Amino acid sequence: MDIFKNNNDHNSNNSNENRDEDDKSKEYNNEKNDNIVIKENYNVNNIEHLNINNSQDRQQCNNNNNNNNNNNNNNNNNNNNNNNNNNNNNNNNNNNNNNNNNKTTTTTTTTTTTILNSKESQSINENANDVNSCSEENNNNNNKNNNNNKNENNSHPIPVSDELILTVDVGTTNLRAIIFDRNLTIISKSIQTIPLMTDDNKPGYIEQDPDRLWEACKDAMKEAIASSPAKHNIKMVKSIGITNQRSSFLTWRRDTGRPIHNLITWQDGRSGELCKNANNSLAVKGIHGATKFVHLFTGKPRYLAASQLDFSTAHSSTRLAWVLENLPEAKKAAKEEQMLFGTIDTWLLWNLTGGKEHATDYSNISATGLFDPFEMKLNSVVFYLFNIPTHIMPKIYDTSHHFGDCIPELFGHSIPITALCGDQQSAMFGECCFSEGDTKLTIGTGCFVNINTGNQARASRFGMYPLVGWKIKNDVTYLMEGKGMSAGTAIDWAQSFGMFNDPWETSAMASSVPHSQGVVFVPAFTGLAPPHNDPRARGLIIGMSPSTKKEHVVRALLESFGYRCKELIDAIHTDAYQSIRRVVADGGVCQNDFVMQFISDVCGIHIDRAAHPEMTASGVCMLAGLEVGIWKNKEELASLRHSSKIFEPKMNKDLKRKLFKRWERAVKRSMYWSENSFAGEGGDDGYLDSDEEKKLRNDHLQQINNNNGPTSQPPSPKIIATSPTITKSSPNPIPNKNN
Repeated sequence: MDIFKNNNDHNSNNSNENRDEDDKSKEYNNEKNDNIVIKENYNVNNIEHLNINNSQDRQQCNNNNNNNNNNNNNNNNNNNNNNNNNNNNNNNNNNNNNNNNNKTTTTTTTTTTTILNSKESQSINENANDVNSCSEENNNNNNKNNNNNKNENNSHPIPVSDELILTVDVGTTNLRAIIFDRNLTIISKSIQTIPLMTDDNKPGYIEQDPDRLWEACKDAMKEAIASSPAKHNIKMVKSIGITNQRSSFLTWRRDTGRPIHNLITWQDGRSGELCKNANNSLAVKGIHGATKFVHLFTGKPRYLAASQLDFSTAHSSTRLAWVLENLPEAKKAAKEEQMLFGTIDTWLLWNLTGGKEHATDYSNISATGLFDPFEMKLNSVVFYLFNIPTHIMPKIYDTSHHFGDCIPELFGHSIPITALCGDQQSAMFGECCFSEGDTKLTIGTGCFVNINTGNQARASRFGMYPLVGWKIKNDVTYLMEGKGMSAGTAIDWAQSFGMFNDPWETSAMASSVPHSQGVVFVPAFTGLAPPHNDPRARGLIIGMSPSTKKEHVVRALLESFGYRCKELIDAIHTDAYQSIRRVVADGGVCQNDFVMQFISDVCGIHIDRAAHPEMTASGVCMLAGLEVGIWKNKEELASLRHSSKIFEPKMNKDLKRKLFKRWERAVKRSMYWSENSFAGEGGDDGYLDSDEEKKLRNDHLQQINNNNGPTSQPPSPKIIATSPTITKSSPNPIPNKNN
């Protein structure tokens, strides 16, 4: 790191991500006190059709059963109040037998689980004996199904085939193991919590226990298998796919397989000082000048990207450099060539294969800051600047690839691991954004805008970051990514102040007032990402008056997500590489109808919200299935993607222009506030005197003029990591995860 140490005189970013939680509960009755509430099992009917003879004395019973089956297949929310015989009740109850809240009623005809209005349960039809023989036949079918539906944890929809795929989705604070069938139906799911580790004596440090991560992965995978048909035949699981939060990493020893340090998460800010020294060094300034000059003559996007190179704590590269510089054990292992580097996918692959495979894929490595997407190889300049040895790096394979087989001791059978993918790229694939110009909005812990740029990596003058979306044999798809802000963090912050009790309430609160009454909320808790690129910006609520209510503030908060999306989409238009073809949305916040409608209004675009509850996991499931032949091509996959709702713009242009201009005024007032740029730096009282602020503004404007556009920053804003909010899993539409 000596290359940066002589330049200290110069002046001195999710969610996580928790993914959206399960929210598939439905009330089958509307009466407040008299009904039994059950939970729907992913809208899949796993009850066999009853086989009843067509004799005349059974004809009425057959008709009633058919009607009842049809009602259940359509997932009616209300019980049929006109059921006139006990057999109807038996059949209806069996179709809802997966819920633990079922009530058991014994009659002279049969004993089964019932889901009834309490008034109905008091008046079982007296004519049950007239259909006794029919009921016995139905009861045989009921008992057969009951054996496989003892409780909610062990129940599962019947897969459409014996080919299942097990996926692992690692977020910021939880890990999900989900088993899908070939129709992307969720057969079973298990969730494990992975707590964040912080230390008040080490501001900016945000870590996780790698051993606990591995144990959580094993437990979740085993629980998912045990709750699926694969419990009795593990060979039904044809492959495993892993998707994960990007940029988090650890190092471990090759000889022992033991971690050298804890997992350093994407939020960690310990390398802030190193980043400042690097960005102010003569070496980096020289790179800026030289590549800018070359770009003027060649026009190649690679040189444009290099001319705006700026190191950030969001990249694995700077945190890895910090490890090599500050941890003696890491230095020793690197010198002995026993040190291995890996993102989360690499660590899990290493353990699943018993230490046989040290590898990653192009989507994950491209998000570390250690990879050149234009050349599709490791970035030698970064390795040279930070003195990082290349022998510690994993092998890089296609996203859909046979990475190895898990050891048979884990699940009783060796299962191939056929896909690794970063979470945002996996969600993009799950949304079937296969064409150039397809754009995805993901709003959860963070806010991401990803656009498919086809088979070419692009550089942006506005801080959008080029990534490898996925590589399947000779097909390489690139993305341009921009990160807006920490959306989930802002929701958590507002909830901690008592503005609402549950994030579910926010949509109704925002809709209860006609406008924000002039209030603007700028959620710049950790700075502003592209296109502003100001790490010194801080959160701001402005425009309040004595008549301001909390509903106005909540509305302003939700509206801020729309404004940030507009800024990123406008940046895509200004870069003018390609037009936006269509826009899809996923993530916890995107389940909020008010947010979706406002984004559609202020951006003037149609937004297609996905119906599937697990887009990230379904994406890596698709990738894994392609490798083992469950699906043959992308066209076959596209038929599996369904919409839940299309949002169309309704706001007139004048109002849209007025609102956005007010937002821009507020953003300007939030900028250049903090003295410190990076998370983990102490002593900032949030105060700058007028001379300091003026100098910062002038320097920033000068940099914009030099670059003929706003300066570039990495896709993620810096995270203040001293006291992250960790919430328990809940069915809220606002998850606590990124990537």
